[in-house]
Amino acid sequence: MKTMALYGIPILVAQLIMYLYNLADTMIIGQKLGDTYMGAVGASGTTSGILFSLVGGMTAGFAVIIGIAFGSGDREKTRKSVLSAELLSLLFGIFITVLGLCLIKPLLRATYFPEDKFEIGQRYLTVIFAGSIVSAFNNMHTAMLRTLGDSRSPVYILTASAFVNIGLNLLFVNYTNLKEIGVALATVISQLVSASIALALFLRHFPEFSFFKKTAWEKGIAVEQVKMGVPMAFQNSMIMIGAVIVQTAVNQLETNGKVFNAVASYVCANSINNISSTLINTFGMVIAGYVSQNYGAKDFNRIKKGIWACLILSWIISAVLALLLVLFDRTVVSWFTDEWSEELYANVHRFLIINVVFYPIWVPVPILRNAIQSMKNSLLPFLSCLVELPMRCITAWIFSSFWGFDGISLATPTALVAAVVFLLVSFFVIYKKKKAEIEQSNKIQGNE
Repeated sequence: MKTMALYGIPILVAQLIMYLYNLADTMIIGQKLGDTYMGAVGASGTTSGILFSLVGGMTAGFAVIIGIAFGSGDREKTRKSVLSAELLSLLFGIFITVLGLCLIKPLLRATYFPEDKFEIGQRYLTVIFAGSIVSAFNNMHTAMLRTLGDSRSPVYILTASAFVNIGLNLLFVNYTNLKEIGVALATVISQLVSASIALALFLRHFPEFSFFKKTAWEKGIAVEQVKMGVPMAFQNSMIMIGAVIVQTAVNQLETNGKVFNAVASYVCANSINNISSTLINTFGMVIAGYVSQNYGAKDFNRIKKGIWACLILSWIISAVLALLLVLFDRTVVSWFTDEWSEELYANVHRFLIINVVFYPIWVPVPILRNAIQSMKNSLLPFLSCLVELPMRCITAWIFSSFWGFDGISLATPTALVAAVVFLLVSFFVIYKKKKAEIEQSNKIQGNE
């Protein structure tokens, strides 16, 4: 428990900082430019999340291979894995940039993006997608630090980039006419700062793994990383596709006049709920680095203890946060907009009440998913997303047609119930199988 807390708390702080600087976009634009701009930027962020979830999943997959090599004590393979991850991140970043810029209008049209917000969303996404390479390297460099056991440096990195992002947001929104373009530029520049500092710290703390040293690129390692990264990328994208489909249902509620200010209500409610999402998903990141190293070291008892420690810590933190959100939700809503309406607050309040009830079920999902992946099985976590996706989509569209915004609020909880059942069964199966394989291998080696 002590080990997981010492390793996990810096990652938790880093994720909170990252969440806050992402949240700064929504808060500053809502306060300074109003609900229309807040809704447009927030909804655009959900749409772009499909492609950026591919980046996050892919780089996380690359990092798992680095962690396994490091945990097994193979320094040469670790260095080659780092070089391969850098090259693959560059190629994938270029691919996402081109794909994103080509898909802006089709994505917005497909999600029934409100016409009064369409041009705002289009301009915002153009800048965000143009910086996709920066996002790829930022994800990769911080993931490399964490997977090699340095969970503190990302805190310092994200703190620096958060101040840059918030400062630039205030500068562009208050003192220029850039509006949503300024908010997007602030995000890209702050990610560039983060990626650069992370690389500098990596080279300083782990010079033996520097890709600037004469290191031969190895095709087999790249293939191994792609095999791990692709399913994790699609797994992440499945989650975001579900989020986009829910956003589409929200857009429809406002477009059809069923719920006044539905988009702004959802952006506000989801942004607040994402505080919890950030904390809960953090322990998935914690267990990924932890399990990959211990799997490389073939220590399955330590894997099991680490998972229990993560679950307990996450349950405690999420329970405290749930209580705070319910008690102070009116105050938190006021952070996002000055254009106060009781209908917007009522929507947000009901959304939070419905979601916090399911936090205990939400907690095991990212922990089990990342634990299974870090034992070199990316298929089962991917299948869990295929279980989760239709539940989220069906709930959002069918329930919202009967209960409006309350139906939207039930989309994530019902999807998580389906996912946690699948992952619990999957984990016990894969854990026993992998442990038996290692014990059998050790027995054979002992006999020899």
